[in-house]
Amino acid sequence: MNAKGKGMWWISPLAMAVALAACGGDSDNDRPATGGDDGDGFQASPLLVMHNGSGNAGRIDWVDGDLNVVGSFNADANEGIALDLLGNLYAADDSNGAPSRLQALHMIADRQDGSSPNAALDRDFEAAGSMTLKGIAIAHEAGLVMAANVGGNSIEVYGTAAGAGATPLASTALSGNAWDLAYDEATDRVFLAMTNGTVIVIDDYVAGGFLGTPSRTITPDSAGSVSNIHGIAYRADTDTLVITDVGDAGIADDGRLYVIENAASADGTVTPSRTLSGPATTLGNPVDLILDGDTAYIAEKSNDAVLIYRNVFSGDSGDVAPDFSLDSVKPESLALVVEPDTRPDLSDIDTTGTTFTGVAVTSNPPAAPTDPDVVILDTGLTSQQRGFTTSVDRESLAFNQMGDAYLTYDTGLGVINRLATDRDGEMLSESRDRAIEGANTGLVAPKGFDVADGLGWVLVTDQGDPAVRVFGAQAGGDVAPLFTTSLNVAPWDLDYDPDGDRLYVALTDGTVAVFDDYSSARGAGGPDRTITPAEGGTAFAAPTNLHGIVHVADSDQLIVSDVGSGANPTDGKLYVLDNAASADGVTNVSVRIDDNDNNAVGNTQLGNPVDIAFDGQHLYVAEKSQGKVLRFDNILDSAGGDVTPSLSYDQASPESVSLIADYLGRAPQ
Repeated sequence: MNAKGKGMWWISPLAMAVALAACGGDSDNDRPATGGDDGDGFQASPLLVMHNGSGNAGRIDWVDGDLNVVGSFNADANEGIALDLLGNLYAADDSNGAPSRLQALHMIADRQDGSSPNAALDRDFEAAGSMTLKGIAIAHEAGLVMAANVGGNSIEVYGTAAGAGATPLASTALSGNAWDLAYDEATDRVFLAMTNGTVIVIDDYVAGGFLGTPSRTITPDSAGSVSNIHGIAYRADTDTLVITDVGDAGIADDGRLYVIENAASADGTVTPSRTLSGPATTLGNPVDLILDGDTAYIAEKSNDAVLIYRNVFSGDSGDVAPDFSLDSVKPESLALVVEPDTRPDLSDIDTTGTTFTGVAVTSNPPAAPTDPDVVILDTGLTSQQRGFTTSVDRESLAFNQMGDAYLTYDTGLGVINRLATDRDGEMLSESRDRAIEGANTGLVAPKGFDVADGLGWVLVTDQGDPAVRVFGAQAGGDVAPLFTTSLNVAPWDLDYDPDGDRLYVALTDGTVAVFDDYSSARGAGGPDRTITPAEGGTAFAAPTNLHGIVHVADSDQLIVSDVGSGANPTDGKLYVLDNAASADGVTNVSVRIDDNDNNAVGNTQLGNPVDIAFDGQHLYVAEKSQGKVLRFDNILDSAGGDVTPSLSYDQASPESVSLIADYLGRAPQ
């Protein structure tokens, strides 16, 4: 499996340090046969190794750059693994026969050594119609998991956000069985490792509707009398395939490795530029393969090893020993560990420079029952780009960095696969989307929330039973929150500041509750401070009812919207407050956008500003009572008063507003 197509495990230096300090060796897989440094400074890439032996099926070992096992995780799944942008592990599971299952494991870089799946963090679902799922690949931008279905002669495709009850988005019928696959998202091309000794190439795989008609078929001419392709990896910048051949699965010394150049155009019987086989290679059943640059890592199952070939694209063919060999009992699949390319969560964009591609707006209700209830507008608020229909009483919406949308509705939380980048004209689908709903969730009337990708949390305000409920971002179904922070006043919205580890909650009594050290204290002692917006040292007169809230970490300011009386369509206001991290009690606002007449909407057009979003300079406002999306430019420098919005767009009953950045849905690099 190729590193890009499978995804890469992103681990923070802190998480690795914790793992190294806390984890010991593994009795089955304790030391490398040779060290990770061959004297010229080479360090192996840290790895995840999935095992599938009689005594270790589902165990995932974490291997460091010196080829030492530093910890393990006990998954339910046992076959192919792939990792997404945020470090969530996807794994195929055929351990209980047909149908197989797919499992999503929440940020295993942060999981304790020896831990197991947790329903509050992880999810799995039956891969309906499958036989034995083996290798998998992720189409990161499209948000798809592609799984090789051995015994079913197919590739099964699901949305990465799918949950219980999922059905395949597509099932690609094949003429034989594929064991593994590599997907090049830039060209929409899939390479299938076939157990009949060939590689099938399908161009325009997703755009073409997941059809299985081969564009080309590659057959290595240096294969043995029995050929059975398993591992496959593609390096796009050199257009090179590296594949492994287990030969006869019952023989432990007939494995081979092939390097095939010009892979995108190769067709028919080809001569590999390099073929490795023979006793010195220790290739018997090389069931999986990943690439890190020109270094190949091979899961050699029959000989209980992970083999490492440096400079795999060049060198002599023949009986060439690997550069390194790590003892590993029955390895089944591999994934790389790489440093993360972190970007700000959309609620934490504090400065200019980010490129935004759209503004997502929910309508509650839409103008007509047949209209989409989520629309994507251009940032200039001139036109609708896309529409999506949820058919639920949608409230707030926000995106994670993968481009999935989290949506609150009357009794639950929906997760919509890649809404930030695609899904025009579509509806909710079990093949792609999931819900967090049921008695165990504790949700009564969920409203606003924040997605904290660094923690893998979704923080939800519950107005019906006043609280903040925090869920694992990969959870699904009727699952309990990770924890709950009880409140004495009904909340509407919140914003979590990851740099300060501080939570700001907008309350409907016109105040802001502030919780310090939130990731550790979890609000157990109640708010550390309560901020009451004021002017001239006097709190604003009732009715005050805060809804939207944004913390600007760069300047330590809060932006909040005040709907006043929900029954009054003309008394809305916007405030900016300074020194948010330390403010306490009655606090004067530095900016107040208000026409000073609760009985007239004024130039501000603010009546019920129910939600806000900030792009580092300009503030977008969902103004529900006036049926508009407004933009106030340079909000932090505004003189305040009866300010006319810089831009305006007519939208039926806008309930929430969220920005879409151009880095959402990107593939790991």
